[in-house]
Amino acid sequence: MIIKTEKKPIDLDHGSQYTDGNLKETEINILNFVHDFGFCNIKQIMKKFELKRSNAYAHMQMLTRLGLIAHDYVIQDQHGAYYLTYKAISLLGLDLPAIRKIPLSIYEHQLAVVDVHLALQAMYSKSIWISERRLTQEKCGNRRGNYEHLPDGVMLLANGNQCAIEVEKSLKAKSRLEKILLGYGLQDAFKEVWYFCLPEIVPSIEKAASGLPYVKTHNLMEFLL
Repeated sequence: MIIKTEKKPIDLDHGSQYTDGNLKETEINILNFVHDFGFCNIKQIMKKFELKRSNAYAHMQMLTRLGLIAHDYVIQDQHGAYYLTYKAISLLGLDLPAIRKIPLSIYEHQLAVVDVHLALQAMYSKSIWISERRLTQEKCGNRRGNYEHLPDGVMLLANGNQCAIEVEKSLKAKSRLEKILLGYGLQDAFKEVWYFCLPEIVPSIEKAASGLPYVKTHNLMEFLL
């Protein structure tokens, strides 16, 4: 299921900085994007919506003032991360769970997933991305079958093929990795599995995937903002 963008302005109960008191499509799209991934940073919002830094900050500051966006500094000396408030989720009628607090354990990995999404979107403009949050909520429907592992995202390509996206910043135990790779080979939902790994991890992934033509490896550093 893909989130549908609301095209009409949304009325705010307590007014806004806009003279007509409505959220415009850009703000609604930003809220949907942030919530689909759970959280993201200002660079990613700039990239996604092709905004200059000043314009991106203006949008986010406005949404923060309206109580629709929360902002936390998870790691010192890095950009803060934005996520939706309960008010925004209720206003938009979104069905994904709220983020109460950004977990440090997944913070950098999830930002890398968003970066990969943005890079792939630029390369495959007609593709559709399904986030891990949505896959988890839906339990992947017919994409999961009896296979327990969930990828970091799924790309639905224009030709109808589905590709599982995996982002690896640290190497899994050999037995765990082999189980995941072989598991992909036992299902028929995904045409390929694309691994985006740090350079030092690529050789290990390629070795584990030897003889598995559906596994493709990429240098993660080439896809980060």
